[in-house]
Amino acid sequence: MAVTKVPERWDNSWDNSIALAKLADKAGIEFLLPIARGIGYGGETDFHASVLETVTWATGLLAHTKRINVFATVHTAFIHPFVAAKQLATADQLGHGRLGLNVVARWNKPEYDSFGIDLPIAHADRYALAQEWFDYVRQIWSHDGPFDWSGRFFNGKGIYAFPRPFDGLPPIMNAAGSGEGRKFAVRNADFLFCISIDLDQSRAEIDAIKAKAAASGHNTGAFALSHVCCRPTQPRGRRLLPAL
Repeated sequence: MAVTKVPERWDNSWDNSIALAKLADKAGIEFLLPIARGIGYGGETDFHASVLETVTWATGLLAHTKRINVFATVHTAFIHPFVAAKQLATADQLGHGRLGLNVVARWNKPEYDSFGIDLPIAHADRYALAQEWFDYVRQIWSHDGPFDWSGRFFNGKGIYAFPRPFDGLPPIMNAAGSGEGRKFAVRNADFLFCISIDLDQSRAEIDAIKAKAAASGHNTGAFALSHVCCRPTQPRGRRLLPAL
């Protein structure tokens, strides 16, 4: 998450991911949530270019931990619901119910270009696709016997898939700042990331989200985002603060 060129910046290797997951598991951290990217942002560090594929990442970390929940971030425009349903259910079986699903509608045009897919001009269309994707996955996980799907974005016949998730629907997360995105979260998500740098604004947004969710009979919790910069103190002249 830190866009920086410092030499000790996070190296997103598999070995580092396992080490971090084990530390977090031992410390009692509740969950790990990955950023998902297809390509990086270019520049000197090509930020996010080395992001590991998140369903594989989550599955591996669930196998190396005992208590912590691990989310997989899935971009609905690029992974077919049938494939995702099988992948996620398999991971949840491995983790005995510790998998979470972060549903993302995707916004970054260069990533659409890399897949040879046009970015929908209408912002609402991305969330319409995400809603159909999510409904399709839930149907695969809950329907008794084969079914047909005929939608705006997806079609299939004789669809069914096992295994199912370990113990019902995994916890669902969404991170959205737009009106359409937050409507999606209120309808579907157990948790919404509210990204804001102003505490008063965040408080008002969270209160509004909870009220809308309650009015629709849904309980949507909220998370805020914070950064911790942890490194040895580098004194310049007179040291003002002690080294931690």
